[in-house]
Amino acid sequence: MFTIKKLLLLALVVVFALPAQVYAQGASSGGTGGLSISPTRFEYTIERGSNELVSIQVKNVTQKDIVAKAFLNDFEPDGLTGNPTLIIDDNAEQSSSSLREFVVGINDVTIKAGETVVVDVPIQIPQDAAPGAYYGAVRFQAAPAEDTGAGDSQLSLNASVAAIVLVEVPGDITEKIEINNIGAYLNDKKGSIFTKKPSQVGVQITNLGNGFSKPFGSVTVNGPWGKGEILNYELNDSTPRGNVLPSSARLFLDDLAGVSMPGKYTIEANISHGRGGEVLNATASFWYIPAWLIVVLALLFAGLVVLVFFLYKKYVTKAVRRK
Repeated sequence: MFTIKKLLLLALVVVFALPAQVYAQGASSGGTGGLSISPTRFEYTIERGSNELVSIQVKNVTQKDIVAKAFLNDFEPDGLTGNPTLIIDDNAEQSSSSLREFVVGINDVTIKAGETVVVDVPIQIPQDAAPGAYYGAVRFQAAPAEDTGAGDSQLSLNASVAAIVLVEVPGDITEKIEINNIGAYLNDKKGSIFTKKPSQVGVQITNLGNGFSKPFGSVTVNGPWGKGEILNYELNDSTPRGNVLPSSARLFLDDLAGVSMPGKYTIEANISHGRGGEVLNATASFWYIPAWLIVVLALLFAGLVVLVFFLYKKYVTKAVRRK
């Protein structure tokens, strides 16, 4: 039940935080360009002095013979979704986590129309390799089989497909993460006050270690006015779990349901990682004040001002005149 006290509290929030609502609302595929690949992601744990063979199925989905030109590229996460952004500049500084030095060889392959071939990419980990995470993308770019000259270098990256390869070398692995922030989102924009129902909960996590981190845990959303829990879900609940790369952050966005009543909502995250020995806690809150309520409160406020002015004119002014 809404009491006079609660309505006044909402009115104060609206009056002092209206500018903030603007902030809240102001709010590789597996096949393209004639090629498709499967699978698109590989994960390995490879001991020092050992090797592994990455076998990628590459299919020509066109009606003509093509050459699948092979590249090994570094990549970096986009900082939000964790999706890789390929680094195709050969002059770019090589990452300390690059897989390039461990790939023995990778060759172009001719594929007939409609044919599928298996391309093997050997990975060799030397004895002196530092423990930790290494990653790269095996990329294939389609080129006409009858023309594989200099003109092929002009092909667009949109005509490429890539398989992500993640390798962890066992040893002195540091497992450490931190929760940067949590909050509610509307149309992928974070806010603290919403006039429309927020659609997502976001938890941003930074990997401070030197291995791959697969965070997991529970996220709870509690409603206003003592309503209690309206949502509870498991973070990063996929198979396999999503990774946060070393020295990078990733934003995990999940659908938010159950927001209905106006008021203050609270988000609580309990996140673990690795073997689950450490649990990190974080809380945040947001206000949901629908537009219709803002209009009603504004009209009530305006009516209150008019009433006060009328009473002042009627009683205070008369009293002064009598004196």
